Formats: sequence, C-alpha cells, structure tokens
Amino acid sequence: MTHLLRLLWAVAAAALALAPSGCTFFACSGGGPLRQRELGDWAGLAPRAAPAAARLEALTAELKATANRPFAGRYSLRGDASYCSMTLGQILDVPFGAAPGLRIKGRLNPWLRFVPGPQHGDWLYYDESGEATRRFYAWEDEWDALVAWGERAEACEIASRQRVAARRIDEVIGLGLGWTRVRLVRPVDSAGDAGFHAVAFTKRPLADARYDLRYGNILLLGLLCWGRVNRTRYIQLLWIPIPVGNALP
Repeated sequence: MTHLLRLLWAVAAAALALAPSGCTFFACSGGGPLRQRELGDWAGLAPRAAPAAARLEALTAELKATANRPFAGRYSLRGDASYCSMTLGQILDVPFGAAPGLRIKGRLNPWLRFVPGPQHGDWLYYDESGEATRRFYAWEDEWDALVAWGERAEACEIASRQRVAARRIDEVIGLGLGWTRVRLVRPVDSAGDAGFHAVAFTKRPLADARYDLRYGNILLLGLLCWGRVNRTRYIQLLWIPIPVGNALP
C-alpha cells in the first residue's frame, strides 16, 4: 500500500509539473532545426500583414519611450528575461521568450487577463548599445471567455517587415485540465536556443536563419498528446513521447 501511495503521489507531482506545457515531446529536437523553406505553412499559422512602415516606426518609437510602469501594463525588461518575469510582485510576460543581449519594452496589462474579453499588446526588441543589426516588433491578441481562452502573436523584423516568429495557444477548461493546442515557431541560434538574439547580431539574410517549430494538442495534463516538433510527428501516452513519422513532405 505504501508503494502504491508513493506511486500515486509521484504521478500527481509529475502531472502538476507538466501542466504548464503538457507535451513532453516538446523537449525533443525532432530532427531540427529547420530551414525557412521547410516551415511550410508555419504549423497552420497564416501570416498577418505587418503594420505599414510609417505606423511600425511610430509604434516602436512609442514603445522605446515607454516608462517602466508594470502595474499599468507598460514595462521594460532585459532580453534574457524568461517568458514570465516577476517585477515588484507583478507578473510580466513577453510573447516569444528570452532574447539575450536585447532589451524588451512592451505594453499589455496582465490584470485584464482576469476580465473576460479581448486585449492587445505590443513589444519592441532592440539593442541599446547599437551592436545589433536588427530590431523586432511583436504584437499579441488574446481573449478570455472564462472556460476558454486563446492568444495569437506574431513578430517581424522592423526594417524589412519580414515575419520571424509566430505563436498561437487555444485552451478550453484552464490549467491544462481540458484541451490545449500550442503552436510556436521561433528562430534558433547555433546552440539550438530559441529567441530573436539568433538573428539580431548577424548580417546573414533572414532567409538563411534556422527555426524551431512546435505543434501540440494536449488533453488532461498531457495524458494524451499529439503533434510535431520540427521534422518529426509524435503521439504521447501517459507523458511518454512516441515518434510516429516524418512531418515534412
């Protein structure tokens, strides 16, 4: 009986630990990274047109001048901040994770996430020292309907307005207890770490960049999942990832 209880506690602890992501196969490389031409339809994330050049410059100028007022949803973070950062007790998030060497300025009020309805956020990724050759703008739209929520984010390189990252999350019944779908595409550096730093400090064309693509459907904290990482499709049973085939034509 004691061993059974320990096993049940271990399973419960594993479930709680895996709840934020659910897909254990997201820890796999999936034969990646990918070349830009291998991204296909970006896991079904159809591109949304970047703002017109004049509007984009105005947006980034506004963001660069934004004062750090986290409780008002306007903030500045070092680029090596994680997806979620804690500042003065306020949780701040950025749509595409860490970008070492860059600065992130954004506006999105996290308190409004507790209020049903839509919300929009804008972010600027740039280098204060001037060493980076590129700057990036990202937007995020999210909505909340109590038992369901979703978000869609996309980023472009400011000078060319070329898309460099995309993300979408849809969830019914929160905390991973129901159904969650995650789709994420980001550039990666030579070490396989994802983030805009991978394409910010180089003059190589963006078409030559490498990308990480992750797509997962998650049920019941990851008891059952299916999707892909880069070149490989997976199913997941009881948090055990099982490769089932090639995701590329």
